[in-house]
Amino acid sequence: MNQKKSPTAAPLPPKKRVDLTEETSAELHISYQVTLVANLMAFGNSAENVKRFGLNFREWRVLGGIGQLGPRTARQLVDDIHQDKATISRAITDLSHKGLITKLPNKLHKRSPLIWMTEEGKALYDEILPEFARQAELFTDVLSESEKTQLCNILDKLKDHIEDVRVREGLE
Repeated sequence: MNQKKSPTAAPLPPKKRVDLTEETSAELHISYQVTLVANLMAFGNSAENVKRFGLNFREWRVLGGIGQLGPRTARQLVDDIHQDKATISRAITDLSHKGLITKLPNKLHKRSPLIWMTEEGKALYDEILPEFARQAELFTDVLSESEKTQLCNILDKLKDHIEDVRVREGLE
């Protein structure tokens, strides 16, 4: 009889950390905290929001993106939202099946249709937007207006730099 051997666990670390970023560099701490805060603030990551509005994180990113920027091609959404092509494609397919978006002809690129909201999609976007703004305010009300401005400036600077580094280092 051929029995599979159970995998052996790696040795436990000698000291238990209190926090994932304890004893890490500032760079690693920033990367972790930015990711953590983004995940915590993400509208579609809330089970209550998903239940209430029927959209997950990636679907809201696409619907919110076209709501803010207007009709976009899938490629433009990839660039604008900084999500991978497969994630955007799945969101477009799911939103299309839900009747929330449609594809419009693109005069500039016939093989790349523009993604836009249906009337039902626009109504849902208009319903979500005030709640999205309310939750964003709740999450940031611990910050003063000056701190909010400062944080926006720092995040914009970091985002621009990361985009430049990704292009320069071929990390796209």
